[in-house]
Amino acid sequence: MKLLPLILKNVFRKKARAILTIGSIILPLLVICLMGTFLRLLDRPDPAETRGMFRIVTRHKVGLASPLPMSYAEKIRQLDGAFAVTKFNWFGGKYIDNSARNFFARFAVEPETLVQVFDDATITQGSATDWFNDRAGSLVGEDLMKKFGWRIGDQIVLIGDIYPVTIQLTIRAVYQLPDGDSDALFFNREYLEEALPSFQGKVGTIWTKCRDGAAATRLSDEIDQMFENSPYPTKTETEKAFQMGFVSMLGNVKLLITSLGTIVVFVILLIAANTMALSARERIREIALLRTLGFSRVTILMLTLGESLMLALFGGILGLGLFVVGFRPLKASLINTPLSGFATAMTLFPEVLLLGLVITIFVGLFSGLVPAIQASMRPITEGLRHIG
Repeated sequence: MKLLPLILKNVFRKKARAILTIGSIILPLLVICLMGTFLRLLDRPDPAETRGMFRIVTRHKVGLASPLPMSYAEKIRQLDGAFAVTKFNWFGGKYIDNSARNFFARFAVEPETLVQVFDDATITQGSATDWFNDRAGSLVGEDLMKKFGWRIGDQIVLIGDIYPVTIQLTIRAVYQLPDGDSDALFFNREYLEEALPSFQGKVGTIWTKCRDGAAATRLSDEIDQMFENSPYPTKTETEKAFQMGFVSMLGNVKLLITSLGTIVVFVILLIAANTMALSARERIREIALLRTLGFSRVTILMLTLGESLMLALFGGILGLGLFVVGFRPLKASLINTPLSGFATAMTLFPEVLLLGLVITIFVGLFSGLVPAIQASMRPITEGLRHIG
């Protein structure tokens, strides 16, 4: 503690350089925290399963672009452990225009079975009965209602792209999921079948609510084995695995993010090490004078390492503080973008903040290690003769 005033004075000896170095630590640390949050989201348990909601998704083995026969849903419903089964068809289409802001998920479904499979959802406005009774009605997520300023009874026109049809829907009910990811629109598949007879008999995915986790695992294998030798083989997986499949389309995301994070840490280390090397080189004579005044090699080592650690801690604490303060505005800004699904699940994970602090300490110690050893081991006479 006796060295703290001297350490602080040396850290800000060159104010411009210190501020730039601190800034160069803050920005990469913000990036690391954001990447760490994304990685943590990928690894977290399925929120639905933690609430006792065990859902599995069945799709064509080839891919989502290949439909399944509607009769598969009835066969799955007969299996032991299947509490409820519903059918999903991605409608896609265009609302207003093709801009990212106006994009959201739109599905043709069976209203009655949908609410059975997703019985953890809450109807916050309107009623499920109103939706059931209106073939042209729709169920809309709470997030979409806020985003577009819609109200119960408003009309929504969707122009088809996959399906060559334009449909006009009326908002009859609004839902909210416990996880907050409520940004999709659902409408009665019978309405689409009437407008497009060729749509009948086809289903994109089949969602099954299972009795428990063991039943979900067993049914996944049982369903795939049932249709293994049919013209339409299936792939069945948990709800989270199905959602993660979209992320995996981008490649090995975890490896990519980890690699980028490692590179960012290395860059911070180089910047901080360069700053400490410059600082130590400028003070060779000063350090030699301290040695003549009785400062030991260990004290010089601790002094130089302390400066490096203090500089990194200033940047790290400010960076983590900015991340905490800016987390909520960042999350809100992503809600109305294609990243809304990721944004609604974002949480301030303590382990991510701890990772940021550990990286800060690592950078502080290792960036100053070589300059500190050189400064403490340099002979006094050599330091006094130094001109610079």
